[in-house]
Amino acid sequence: MKVNRTTLRATEILRLLATAPDGMTVTEIGTALKLPKTSTFDIVQTLRQVDFLREKGKRFFIGYMAGEVGRAYAAEQEIDEVASPHIVALAEKLQMVGSLVLYENGSLNYVFEHSPPGSIIAPGASGGTSYVHASASGKVLIANMPAARQTKAMASLRFTAFTDNTIMDAGTYKREIKKVQEQGYAVDDREFHKFLTCVSAPIFNRGKVAAAITMSGLQVDNEAIEDIASQLVVTARVISAELSETR
Repeated sequence: MKVNRTTLRATEILRLLATAPDGMTVTEIGTALKLPKTSTFDIVQTLRQVDFLREKGKRFFIGYMAGEVGRAYAAEQEIDEVASPHIVALAEKLQMVGSLVLYENGSLNYVFEHSPPGSIIAPGASGGTSYVHASASGKVLIANMPAARQTKAMASLRFTAFTDNTIMDAGTYKREIKKVQEQGYAVDDREFHKFLTCVSAPIFNRGKVAAAITMSGLQVDNEAIEDIASQLVVTARVISAELSETR
């Protein structure tokens, strides 16, 4: 795969300044990385304009946006570490596939999954992406977003049909989201796969929805869904409480 040279140089500059608590001038950066002065200046100024670097005098330091990226990565790792033991325990108890799901750039990122021996594998649940409108995790994450972010997320949905149960219009989806908000969990009742049912509950970190915990199984009846949901909601609350305690 072809590597963009300017992007590569920008990451080298960020890595260098991350190890320079006293900051560096453009000349010092260019000398350290053996880069042309003009290119170094252009990249540094671009990074400053988007707040990945900050300038004090003639010296440059890591900016707040670089810190935001680092904190986002750390938060994801923290959620994984806290949630995974609980997901494993519940998945084993219910004999279902357990997943930890994040919403990132309009897609669902399955960052952790546990499949008990003999269980099915949920489509798309191995670190890839899934379709937000046809998934329990997508519903529960959107339902608990702040209003502005929720509006943006819903506007980006593409109502692709996967089964006869897939929600295919914005009005029906909005009503489904309201239902999720009222009951505290979401269900994908064979909306992505004709034999697969998924139940999902939100995980909160510092009062904001951070992830979803999902259980997936074959041919799950309505009575079982309610029992799964109640256990899932309790587990999600425990994880949320532990995340708060780690700070």
